[in-house]
Amino acid sequence: MTTGTPLGRRTVAAGFGGLALARPAAAARSRYVFDEAAGRLEFVARHLGVLSSTGRFEDFEAELLIDPDRPLTTHVTVTVRTAAVALAYPGAVDLLRSPAFFDVERHPEAVFSGAATGEGSLARFALAGELTIRGITRPHRMEARLVGRRPDPAEGGREVAEFTAAGEMKRSEFGMTAEPAAISDTIRLVVRVRLLV
Repeated sequence: MTTGTPLGRRTVAAGFGGLALARPAAAARSRYVFDEAAGRLEFVARHLGVLSSTGRFEDFEAELLIDPDRPLTTHVTVTVRTAAVALAYPGAVDLLRSPAFFDVERHPEAVFSGAATGEGSLARFALAGELTIRGITRPHRMEARLVGRRPDPAEGGREVAEFTAAGEMKRSEFGMTAEPAAISDTIRLVVRVRLLV
């Protein structure tokens, strides 16, 4: 991780989608720690009911406790630095950092912590937990899925698993009520990660 943990310093560039691989800790292969070098954390909003925009967070860290063959035992914690928001619209970043939205001065981090519910299968399974934004905590569900597994020649033939997770939140439930006519209340969150298994 960019925070300097030994695990993060062992991540390597993978060349697929520009992401590094999240690697398991040596003592516990089911524990993965990754950041923006090995994954992507995006959000999608609708505008005026006809357009959509996709932004991302460029500074976050996540811990997965996962057996890729038994995803229904997954636990996940994601911590996001809210000031590291990126959106390609003039003035959008300043607006999102402002007290009307993430209020980054008073609330520099947002956190999701959850676990698999036991529903689903390897191909698609549910995660349920709590999402905290602006100091407000609400229940939150995401649907995760295994996108694919394949040997990676760049990793000596070791297998790489690609996962995504997505869910929807209501920004008004977290006190972000500005611009209701221009920006949808429902925001879609999407996480993508590649694991060396």
